[in-house]
Amino acid sequence: MAAILSERGFRIIDVDEVGHLVLREPEARDRVAARFGAGVLGPDGEVDRKALGRRVFRDRAELGALEAIVHPRMVERVREELAAKPGPTVLNAALLFRMGLDRLCGAVLCVRAPWWVRLARARRRDGLPLPQGLRRIASQRGICPKLRASGVDIHYIDNAGGPRALRERTLRLLREKGLGA
Repeated sequence: MAAILSERGFRIIDVDEVGHLVLREPEARDRVAARFGAGVLGPDGEVDRKALGRRVFRDRAELGALEAIVHPRMVERVREELAAKPGPTVLNAALLFRMGLDRLCGAVLCVRAPWWVRLARARRRDGLPLPQGLRRIASQRGICPKLRASGVDIHYIDNAGGPRALRERTLRLLREKGLGA
């Protein structure tokens, strides 16, 4: 969906990529290593995201500990990027609401698909074994609220079909809601 919005003139901030950058920052890397042990560092001394993922996606408390380390800095970096270059921008973030980034948005497009569709896609894209894929899907429960409690308009897009259907639905929503860049 980010590619579709980029084609329509929106600048994209990929919050997952912001997280990767934060994990490379010495302070965050050192805090992650101190909390989760040297086993989450690769031979180059950088955070091995796969090793870290295997650890945190098994245990909600561990995931919460990681989020407490990296999310505040991620939010800070997103704010910095928004301030540096104003204009129509999309925050591409699976954990938008959990991180409080929805407060920076004028509208939210929430892409939804059944869990089994997301599981198949994650396994295909990331090569995850079934148990790891199920844990990752479970960790994303509730990422898109059903109610508009955050004060931002939330628009839902069904992504159970293929890329063409997603494109058509997204463009139709942009037209109907006047959400153009």
